Amino acid sequence: MSAVELGSGPITVGRASPEHAPDVPLGPDPQRWVGRLHCTLDFADGMWSVTDNASVNGTLLRHGDVVERLQRRKRIQHGDRLLILGDMTPEGEPLYWELTFLDPHTTQPAPFGSPTEVRHTGPGLRYDWVAARAYRVENGVETAISGLRPQGHQLLRYMAGRGSGGAAVACDHASLITALWGPREEWPPHRSYTRADLAGVVRAVRRCIEADPSQPRILETVTGIGYRLNVSGPPT
Repeated sequence: MSAVELGSGPITVGRASPEHAPDVPLGPDPQRWVGRLHCTLDFADGMWSVTDNASVNGTLLRHGDVVERLQRRKRIQHGDRLLILGDMTPEGEPLYWELTFLDPHTTQPAPFGSPTEVRHTGPGLRYDWVAARAYRVENGVETAISGLRPQGHQLLRYMAGRGSGGAAVACDHASLITALWGPREEWPPHRSYTRADLAGVVRAVRRCIEADPSQPRILETVTGIGYRLNVSGPPT
C-alpha cells in the first residue's frame, strides 16, 4: 500500500509507458487494462473532482454503498474510492486497483446516484461494470453470458461504454484495434494487429453472446466501417 500527496493538482492516474509517466502509476499491466492517462483528479473551488479520460475500461467511483461508473467530471469527498480494472482471473473475476481519497479538510457532500442504464429494444447486451459480467437481454428476459475471454470483455466494455440513450453503438476498426492492443507505438517489435485479428476476437465473443453466431443480432458487422453493439438496460 502506498500514498500520494495530491498537492494542488491536477493529478494523473494511469499506466506508465516510455512516453508517459503518470503521477499515480498503476502496474504492472501487461494486458493494458489501464489507460496511459486513465483518469485525472483536479482541485477547484475548494473541492477535488475526478474525470475519466475516455478510458477503454472506465473508472468506477464508490461512495459509501453506491458504486457508479464515471460519465463526466465528478466531485469526490473523504473516503470515496476509485476502482480501476487491473486484471481478470482465468475464471473471469475482475481484479480492481482501489484508490482511496483521504481529505484532511472539510469537503461538502456531493450528489451521487445509481449508474445510468442504457436501454435498447430487441436483443441486446447489458454489461455490469462492477462485476465485469455480461448479460443477453431479449423480450424482457436476462441471461448471464459465460465463457468470455479477457479480450472479449475488453471489446464489450469499450463498445458498451460508448452507448447512450439506448442507441446501438458503432465503432470503426481502428478504434477497436487500439482498444484491444493499445496504440501502434506500444505494439511489440515486428508485430502488427489487423482487421483479421479483430475479427477473431469478434467471432469468439459472438459464440458467447449470440443465439446463432452465424446470424448475429447483438454484435453486428457494419460493412466497410467496423462493428455495432446493440446495448440494453436490465429487464423491467
